[in-house]
Amino acid sequence: MTRKLTTKEIRMLAKVERRMDAGEVPFVVWNGGRMMVQQIVMDELGLETGQTVSHEIAGAILNANLAACRAAVAAEKLTQK
Repeated sequence: MTRKLTTKEIRMLAKVERRMDAGEVPFVVWNGGRMMVQQIVMDELGLETGQTVSHEIAGAILNANLAACRAAVAAEKLTQK
């Protein structure tokens, strides 16, 4: 069951869409839609903005994004001590 997005969440998504339109943030096309991808992940996986990716590559992107987020959280915790 999908929950309904709040107006604030829709506005945030609309902003991301505009940033992708303007070429400010990299993205790939997956399953007919755009998926924003961190530049570090684009570089790591050898991806180019706008390219269409398979289910397997999308999974690798999600795993790489998760790893990058975990690394950022760990680095933040180190600086807070």
